[in-house]
Amino acid sequence: TPIADFNAYPDTLTILNTTVSLIDKSTTDENLISWEWDFGDNTALDNSQNPYHTYSTTTGLYEVSLIVSDDIGCSDTISKIITITDDYWIWVPNSFTPDLDGKNDKFCIAYNGIRDSTFIFNVFDRFSNLVYSTSNILDLDCENGWDGKHQSTGNELPMGVYIYKMYYQDYEGWKHQEIKELILVR
Repeated sequence: TPIADFNAYPDTLTILNTTVSLIDKSTTDENLISWEWDFGDNTALDNSQNPYHTYSTTTGLYEVSLIVSDDIGCSDTISKIITITDDYWIWVPNSFTPDLDGKNDKFCIAYNGIRDSTFIFNVFDRFSNLVYSTSNILDLDCENGWDGKHQSTGNELPMGVYIYKMYYQDYEGWKHQEIKELILVR
């Protein structure tokens, strides 16, 4: 009789990488003739020996089951858990054009898994003067964004290279700091 077994690579997925490779490790004294994979996410069954499967980006635990059958009609089943965890990411553009043409008029960021309460974002001009600052990450989401004006005076800042310093903690508590250039184009 067969003994069903498989390995999953990787065995833990994140919302940024939801594809798993499943490798059949089943053994038998006879010839294996069929494989039936249930990925635990209400998708179609797969009958290949070593499938790849891509999950949705929903975190959670998924029970993967494999039923193997041999050429004399015997079968065995094994189930293992695949975990999809959250992951943090942040996308920060390196330039923007606050010229009111409807394209890239505001500086905004996209992110996931950032602890909002730990966020600090500062922009400095070439003389190290603070021209914009926020500790509210929602100020920089793409519904709001920074318009390229000096925070204190409200005057449009000149075209040029600015430096931003950003501090935050991800959802696991790891601290991050970025210091990079930001180009304001008019």
